[in-house]
Amino acid sequence: MKPFWICGAVATGVVVLAGVLLLSGCAGIVRDFPETRLFVIESPRINRTAAGFETGQGLLIRQFDISAEFESSFFVYKVSDNRFTNDYYNKFMVSPARMISDAVQESLDGSVFFRQVPTSEPDRIAFRLSGKITHLYADIQDPKHPRAVMTLRLRLEKQTDAGFMPVINQVYSAVEPASENRSDTLARAWNLCLKQVVTKFLADVALLK
Repeated sequence: MKPFWICGAVATGVVVLAGVLLLSGCAGIVRDFPETRLFVIESPRINRTAAGFETGQGLLIRQFDISAEFESSFFVYKVSDNRFTNDYYNKFMVSPARMISDAVQESLDGSVFFRQVPTSEPDRIAFRLSGKITHLYADIQDPKHPRAVMTLRLRLEKQTDAGFMPVINQVYSAVEPASENRSDTLARAWNLCLKQVVTKFLADVALLK
């Protein structure tokens, strides 16, 4: 079982790093390499309220799992119905499972529903969240209308006298158009996808009593 951590990690906006030169130790040779661009998905800022839901309840989050076909840091493109390809020049700065987990973590910690709980006080944990990223790719089957695709299955459990019981077990899907087939526009579209997912999730949380 993967370890749990407490809500409150830091996520940042899109970051682009370029590495174009590698200095070889052999005879002082300088070798040129194609530019590699690194991105992160930023934490969406969402602040919802709900009548009847006690705000600021303790939340513990488990790092999300991810489907094997999307666990690589390299961007994945869908080019036909059954064909995908990797982009080895554009990638996420860290593993997408960790990156999206951290982004959701910070977003929920900043919402009115949940609050950070010290690891030394597990009895104050009211909810725990786990999830799996089942889709994370750019659909470029129509080159003129590329789209970012993201799907997460989220499972929220509530602490009861009988232990943790599931209160939300839902699949959240989002598709966002990108203005063009470029890595920076696709990264921004994935940011919007995550905002969609978190917004839908918090709408379900708001219905809990």
